[in-house]
Amino acid sequence: MDGARIVHGPIRTMDPERPVAEAMLVEDGVIRKVGELADLRRLAPDAPLAAARGTVLPGFIDSHIHTLIVGLERRRLTISDAGSIAEVVERISEWVRDHPEEDWIVVGAHFHAEDLAEGRLPDRRDLDPVSGGAALYLDRRTHDAIVNSEALRRAGIDRSTPNPDGGWIERDAQGEPTGVLVERPAADLVFSRVPDVTREELHAALQEAQRYLHALGIVGAAEPGLTPLEMSVYQEARNRGQLTLRTLAMPLVDTGVPAADYLGGLGTVTGFGDDTLRIGPLKVYFDGTGGFGTAMIDREWPRSPGYHGTQVCSTDTFDDLARHCARERWSMAVHTVGGEAVRTVLDSLERVNEVYPIRELRFSVMHGYLWPTEDDMARAARLGVILSTQPAMQWRVAAGIDAQFGRAAAERTAPLRRWLDAGATLAGGSDGPDFPMSPLFGMWQACTRRVRGLEEPLGAGEAVTVDEALRLWTTDAAHYAFADGRRGVLVEGAHADWVELDTDPVECGADALADIRVLRTVVGGREVFASGA
Repeated sequence: MDGARIVHGPIRTMDPERPVAEAMLVEDGVIRKVGELADLRRLAPDAPLAAARGTVLPGFIDSHIHTLIVGLERRRLTISDAGSIAEVVERISEWVRDHPEEDWIVVGAHFHAEDLAEGRLPDRRDLDPVSGGAALYLDRRTHDAIVNSEALRRAGIDRSTPNPDGGWIERDAQGEPTGVLVERPAADLVFSRVPDVTREELHAALQEAQRYLHALGIVGAAEPGLTPLEMSVYQEARNRGQLTLRTLAMPLVDTGVPAADYLGGLGTVTGFGDDTLRIGPLKVYFDGTGGFGTAMIDREWPRSPGYHGTQVCSTDTFDDLARHCARERWSMAVHTVGGEAVRTVLDSLERVNEVYPIRELRFSVMHGYLWPTEDDMARAARLGVILSTQPAMQWRVAAGIDAQFGRAAAERTAPLRRWLDAGATLAGGSDGPDFPMSPLFGMWQACTRRVRGLEEPLGAGEAVTVDEALRLWTTDAAHYAFADGRRGVLVEGAHADWVELDTDPVECGADALADIRVLRTVVGGREVFASGA
């Protein structure tokens, strides 16, 4: 076999028929055979032997990560790890001083009020003294933003500006905007004025992100919420041979456009038909978030009497979109953090399913961690609706939920055990760059239920096993990406995508998962990352 080589294990295949193998024969980016070394030697006697540097597993797939923003934030000011408003202000001041030419400054700021020593978010009064004449936009990952007075001025926002549907402008006791813009419709009032990132900047960000993610053992990703420009950048990178991260590109739905018109426009997009780049489910925002206190839940949010969260997309609009997608055989991925959002979305999908069956379309609810009911988890399983889950998110936000709602409620957040027991398919991801992006870290959290700021595990009964956690980022993530049998598993005919780890995750136990090092990452038989030691 010309160009073939034999990779010598140990190999964990994630194939239930042969979970462990000694070697695999790779040729032209595809696995030709998996089995005993002696058998593969007889099959390909001239193939060179490549000894693995550690334990081999299928390369990891992140089912929910904002790859382009990962790259952009590695090239701009990011203060998500700040511990106080004083630190926020100091770091912005230094950036403004070192970049006097910047007229708009976009900052990655994915912290929450409880992360900061002052116990509150900064506002325009904190930002104005250090921003000079620049407009500041602190990006809190599309849901919220914090801006300075200059940004408010350029967007024409003042005390008379009405709240947009699905969002609101925070105001002080005198009715003046504070600079905190809650939920996407409000944040977009300012973000729409920020100069667009150029095509060249997006290409550079994609290359930067790929290098970083490959170092974490990630070989593929689903990126939700892409604009037409961003999708075209992916297409160009693929055509240039520069796309090494297999990508499920998920367009962001413009709910202001009739579903037929929106899907008709997507139908003109070409070059999205294989496992390197595939057009994926439509991304729809339905509710807010847990960390920002805007998810749709079955109880009041503390300090907000009568408030149960924000529904970003109206039920009528969602019904129309879901019905049209099902009829045209498009999939949907719906941002639903709160249990009430999950319930409302499943109500709609159940109605649609009676006319246009959706199981094969692999619709998904994304996040789903604030108290979904057992009935709704079972209903999702029955409909074939997948849960896209991000355990590292819980590591970061669960202590805040604990502080607001109490321990008993917090222990029932992110009920992975119950989702699995209900028969649902779970696809693992990170929602990076907001949260730790290492799949091994996410597996560690899913298995240990450890969260930042608390000494003891939170909701230990919702933990999953190491084997189940591995499936989240391999076989089940491949199912989410419409790539069953071709990705997420090391079997004959699958893509030669694998990761080599310095420790076998099954043998080391759950507590040690986060400490495992990635030694090598391979995509299509090509090495895309190798550690220096």
